[in-house]
Amino acid sequence: MNSVLVLMLLICLQAGAASAELVIDSLPVAAACKTGQAHGPLLLPRSPVAGEADLYQAAADISDWGGHFSRYLLAAGAGGGATLAWDAGIILTGTSSTPPAPAPALRQIYTAIVQPDGALAMVPFAWASLSTAQQAMLNLEDGAGEQRLAYLRGDRTLEGAPFRRRGSILGDAIHSTPVYVAPEGKRAAVFLGANDGMLHTFDAISGVELFAYVPDALIENLHHLTNPAYLHRAYVDGQASIGGEKKNVLVSAMGGGAKGVFALDVSDPARFAGGGGALWEFTDRHDAMMGNVITLPQVARVRVRKDVDRDFAIVTSGLNASDGALFLLALDKPRSEGWQRNINYYRIKTRPDALSAPALINSSDGVLRYAYAGDLDGRLWRFDFRDGAPSSADQLFTARDASGNPQPITEQPLLAHAPGGGYMVLFGTGQLIEAADRSSRTQQSYYAIIDNLLDTISGRHQLTQRFLDGADLPLAPGSKGWFIDFTQPSERSTHAGVLADGAVLFNTVLPGADMCSTTRSRSYVLNVLTGLPDDGLVTARLPSGEAIVGTMLPNYAPVPLLLPQSVVFSTRDALGRIRQEKEYALVQVFGSGEVARTGSLKATRRVGRLSWREIVNWRELHEAAK
Repeated sequence: MNSVLVLMLLICLQAGAASAELVIDSLPVAAACKTGQAHGPLLLPRSPVAGEADLYQAAADISDWGGHFSRYLLAAGAGGGATLAWDAGIILTGTSSTPPAPAPALRQIYTAIVQPDGALAMVPFAWASLSTAQQAMLNLEDGAGEQRLAYLRGDRTLEGAPFRRRGSILGDAIHSTPVYVAPEGKRAAVFLGANDGMLHTFDAISGVELFAYVPDALIENLHHLTNPAYLHRAYVDGQASIGGEKKNVLVSAMGGGAKGVFALDVSDPARFAGGGGALWEFTDRHDAMMGNVITLPQVARVRVRKDVDRDFAIVTSGLNASDGALFLLALDKPRSEGWQRNINYYRIKTRPDALSAPALINSSDGVLRYAYAGDLDGRLWRFDFRDGAPSSADQLFTARDASGNPQPITEQPLLAHAPGGGYMVLFGTGQLIEAADRSSRTQQSYYAIIDNLLDTISGRHQLTQRFLDGADLPLAPGSKGWFIDFTQPSERSTHAGVLADGAVLFNTVLPGADMCSTTRSRSYVLNVLTGLPDDGLVTARLPSGEAIVGTMLPNYAPVPLLLPQSVVFSTRDALGRIRQEKEYALVQVFGSGEVARTGSLKATRRVGRLSWREIVNWRELHEAAK
């Protein structure tokens, strides 16, 4: 074989490797297959009353993938049962004694007709309002598009023949996370993406659906939902967040359902249609570097030029994109305007491996300063927005195990201020994207990187390793941070934890062979700055009194849940200092609203005047400052 043919073969092989897409697993990480239940993400809004909270929890019946979304009332204290306030799946579906509410024909469901350039017009999700192309997607070979649309709205007349039977007309929510918002002077609402092809908005108090939105990008796949031989697949299966200065904008990823994100004006959820609520959709049709976004989109204010600030959705390219990139999508793009790069959206390219959700740092005036995000090859990137949207990113660090193997970063980093300036960037490694990832036994770790905003970090040899036995020494002089290696072969970190008063709390996952196999989690509570489990400032304990450090939890729990319990202040000492002690309960939710206390966290810090310093030349300093 001559050299030209060899070169052509290598090019073809490389092109084939680059085009291979990850098969995103739409099934839950864990399910109680004997009872036929899978519980999805939940939301635990904070309450001003210690220990009280409302728990919003998604669940699915895996026998037919019917969905439930419930609100539970938790009494003061931590642990025990909770009172079911409502189940939105039951409200939408109805029972033998209560009709569906709202009735299928009266539901406020909308979609959009999106032009190739991105210009958009919101329309009711009704047959006569759809474009010819959308009607054709619903019609397919059977020509039953109008009946199929009625089914998707909740009409059950044709269930069993020819369409699929459903126990609940609400779709399951496996990976999407509920979002709670209480606009000033308006009713509180909870938003949830579901695998029935809709982003639902529920009244947070009553559970009644206020409106739903069907992204145009998903309409071509809606026909699968009526198939009697339906196999579970993703639709609106990504995470969402709300932000914006002049209006509340919800930006939602479509996860494995489609490549892209969409934005809705939810400033007044009860008047979504009147405000023309659909703002835009941005997909791989508008930029080939947009992929399946399975992590959190965010909203930030960016200074695009001197004295000009704009609100943007900050979104990574996600999985299965043509290249890795960070996108800035303008929230103020007129609906009638197409997408134009460097005018109403910006793209900052990194490397081919998929980026995870970024962590954002704002300046004192609320304008984005830095963003940090990791990728599947273990690279940690820093984006500098001090002079506007950057054209490139800096590679700050690469996570590799002791043998030099790259460790994928799939979670959003956490950020804290570092001693002496700069930031602590905290993240775990490991992935659980494809079904095949469950069998991975590669070494994964948790890192806390000190970014002084000047230097990069060449490797883990510049960090201090922690072993979690309580006997670790202080960080060595010049150390760039700390790390721990997980002790179990299958253990990995795929969900960002939480920061609380100097502590970082995160759970790892040890997946079973499939969703029906035993899947476990381990819980960690460490001091952010030192990586130690107990240094007198941060103390986490099990109910038995043992330290929480790699503690195996009874069931799978992707993220720690904290309920504030008490805040105690000491009297002021001779130097004017006050000691503050905060105590939290660590809880885990089992089944349907059952809450168990798994431990406690106590954080101690000084508040008030920290020290006295005599300034003998105060008059000279005062005069010089004039």
